Amino acid sequence: MLTEDICKALYALPGGVVVPRRRTATTPIIITLLGAALLVINFVAVEDSAGATAMTLITAGATLLLYGLVATIIRLKSKTTVPYDVEAKCYMHHRERYYEHELLPALRKAVTSNDAEAIEDMPTSNIAAIILIEYRTPGGRRSAYAMYEYKEFDYKPIGEPVIFTR
Repeated sequence: MLTEDICKALYALPGGVVVPRRRTATTPIIITLLGAALLVINFVAVEDSAGATAMTLITAGATLLLYGLVATIIRLKSKTTVPYDVEAKCYMHHRERYYEHELLPALRKAVTSNDAEAIEDMPTSNIAAIILIEYRTPGGRRSAYAMYEYKEFDYKPIGEPVIFTR
């Protein structure tokens, strides 16, 4: 998996500022409760059980309830971890972008200078000749980049992961 190198580099930061942590099941539980609430509202407050309002509430409630239950079970059973920034008290957001091979020098320059605007302005591609993997805290306090190039039927790292802290 391509994210292993960048995650290892983040976890190796001094002081343990980034640690591996499982995502909480809070959001799926809230979605489950919202779906259950819509079903209760339908059966308690809606008089015409064959009307459009009742059908909408049943469909939305059942969908949210089922999705929430499945997502909660998956989150609770999963052993996968994601980077958690202890100082910022938040999970780091993961993003992958694909670029044409011709953009490698400009992309490398933007990554080494932590120029997020230049990276955003570069045109992305549907072909993954160059992959840029990014982990960033929501406020942009800490960001990490790793680049990979597709060669010989595999993705080879282009240099070491780069980590910036403001």
